[in-house]
Amino acid sequence: MTKELLNLSSMQDHVDGAASPIAKFSLQLSKPMDSNITVCDNGKCDDADSPSEGVTACLLNPRNTNKLPLNPHKTHSQENLILKAVAEGDVLSLIRRLKEIEELLIKHKSAEDFLMYRLTSQYTGKTCLMKALLNINGKTPEIVRILLSFTEKHGFLDRFINAAYTEENYRGQTALHIAIERRQNDIVKYLLEKGAKVNVHAKGLFFSPKCRNYGFYFGETPLALAACTNQPGVVELLMENRETDLTIKDSFGNTVLHALVTVTENAKPHNAFIIKMYDQIIRKCENKFLESMKNHENLTPMQLAAKKGKLEMLNYILNREIKDEENRILSRKFTDWAYGPVSSSLYDLKDVDTSSKNSILEIVVYNTHIKNRHALLALEPLNTLLQMKWNKFGRYMFLMSFLFFFAFNIVFTLLYYRPHGDEGLITLNLSTTTGVFKLFGHVFIIICSTFLIVHEGVAIFWIKPSDLQTVVSDAWFHVLFFTQAVLVILSTLTYTYGAQEYLIFVVIAMAVGWTNMLYYTRGFQSLGIYSVMIQKIILNDVLKFLFVYILFLLGFGVALASLIERCMEGNECSSYNSFRTAIVELFSLTIGLGDLVTQQDSKYPTVFLLLLIVYVILTFVLLLNMLIALMSETVEKISKESEHIWRLQRARTILEFEARMTGYFRDMFKVGEKCKFSENDIRLCLRINTVKWTEWHSQVTCVNENDGLSQLKEESVCSSISSVDEVDASNQKEHTVILLEDEDDAFMETPL
Repeated sequence: MTKELLNLSSMQDHVDGAASPIAKFSLQLSKPMDSNITVCDNGKCDDADSPSEGVTACLLNPRNTNKLPLNPHKTHSQENLILKAVAEGDVLSLIRRLKEIEELLIKHKSAEDFLMYRLTSQYTGKTCLMKALLNINGKTPEIVRILLSFTEKHGFLDRFINAAYTEENYRGQTALHIAIERRQNDIVKYLLEKGAKVNVHAKGLFFSPKCRNYGFYFGETPLALAACTNQPGVVELLMENRETDLTIKDSFGNTVLHALVTVTENAKPHNAFIIKMYDQIIRKCENKFLESMKNHENLTPMQLAAKKGKLEMLNYILNREIKDEENRILSRKFTDWAYGPVSSSLYDLKDVDTSSKNSILEIVVYNTHIKNRHALLALEPLNTLLQMKWNKFGRYMFLMSFLFFFAFNIVFTLLYYRPHGDEGLITLNLSTTTGVFKLFGHVFIIICSTFLIVHEGVAIFWIKPSDLQTVVSDAWFHVLFFTQAVLVILSTLTYTYGAQEYLIFVVIAMAVGWTNMLYYTRGFQSLGIYSVMIQKIILNDVLKFLFVYILFLLGFGVALASLIERCMEGNECSSYNSFRTAIVELFSLTIGLGDLVTQQDSKYPTVFLLLLIVYVILTFVLLLNMLIALMSETVEKISKESEHIWRLQRARTILEFEARMTGYFRDMFKVGEKCKFSENDIRLCLRINTVKWTEWHSQVTCVNENDGLSQLKEESVCSSISSVDEVDASNQKEHTVILLEDEDDAFMETPL
């Protein structure tokens, strides 16, 4: 396995582009891609890349296999000499071996099969050309020319130059792949001139890894390999080749753009060249809709970047602004006007807003498997889009939801509040006004409970199916609402059948219901952050503490109850005489309310007291103090992240409210405005005004107003602000027309 390729594999933790055909286990490479180490099995050593005595010529025509004049030992030895010559750069030895093969060629009818057999390893499918490229030295270019001239002379150049690995781990890799990986630009150009195919796929397990350091995913094609390894010259060379298909997909449905997104990491220097490669490809590709192609997961490169948390790549795509007319259709941001440090930009909302399937907003908000969701939501236009949705409809729907749930809790509490639980069933007397109100109250809570069951069930399982991690992170309040509604229905059913146990469901539903009011603290930043801290402490620290504490409680409870002798009639029984009472007493000791005394009615009082002392040390002294320390650390840590978590919770709330709207109300509260950038380019855009004092002090933005022939105003913006395309903006013109649905919209602008 080549050292350089292994270094490239460390660029990624795992393949994010698509699901790999390999299950989640470490990839075991049965054979190295290239190695000079001899593999020995059972005391017998053979070159891993060379055929053994029993190997037949799989590339040889079966009709001619019985006419081979060479015995297996001689074939094995001579092939090793050829591989050794090309690996060491021994030109004279290679020429001599090729002449020896030519002398034997006259005895074979199938010359092409015979020559391919002699120049190819039957174990791996690796040719001498691949062997030479895997062992780069000063003589490699000359050896490549000798090998290709030899094969061209004998009429099997195309078969030889495009031969691929057959070994499972590296299946499909050709000499062109290896030359690109070895960064041999001149050899790459020479191979292309000689007819190397450019749309081949390296599909071996090494190129579809699931675990770090077990391979390198690059999109399978030579173009994707060159792009992912920062070779702009080779990328340009391949794109200029007429045979190169830029829209070709790999086994996962990924294009070269998907592959670039996949190999993106959090290291900025690494991402810089990835973004540069990405920009170079979309600009020079004749198909301007390459970025809209989807993989097998139905994701575009931008959606894939959002799903995998590729912050810098997503920021580049969302804020890409190209001013030259040829590639202006690729822009997702358009500067409409500028005045001093203030600039107004239009952001394309296609695949960003929830009106599109697999929108960026939904992917980021509901994806709990990435840790930087808060950073992704801080990007424009996502940040402003969420704020506008909250201001336009989110806050009002949130207030209505609060009033509804508050009324539900009030009515339920007034109906079932029982200061004395032994008064029996509540009777309804419809002849009185109070009885009629109670009847309406019961009908109200039944309807509300049914609504909550459907409402929260949809939120958990239908809007975005939730796994355990999602429920714990984002949807645990929905589970509590669902639980409360179920308890209310159960209490109603047991009450109807006249069972006294209905009171159990009632009191639990009351406790859960008023606790659920904490959900509505997310409408306010200060209270929402406080609620987040409580949530994280319970889920992170308290649950761990309870798990360990219950183990101690059960163990010591059984032990102490076993030491107490049977209570005689007429005598006062010990508080530890049963497992249940022992548990209660031990809990009292834990919180400092119990007495540490010797039980004289125990069989072994000394052992009993010793167990109590050990229990107090383990729980009251150790576990409780450890819990306090962990809670302090959690509060300090969460205080820095609580605002981000609160914003994520509010974002999820906004999208849930929007998902429950009918089509009419969605159109009513739609965010954005239609923009006409060219005759056939009309998009839904979001206007965002920004103030940039730093750029204004160092750079100049000029605005030119031109009267167009149409009745609509056309604006031309020229800017000297540096951009990715590095085009002099003063020579470019942007023609943007805003299609206003109302005259009042002309006076509305996004607040700074």
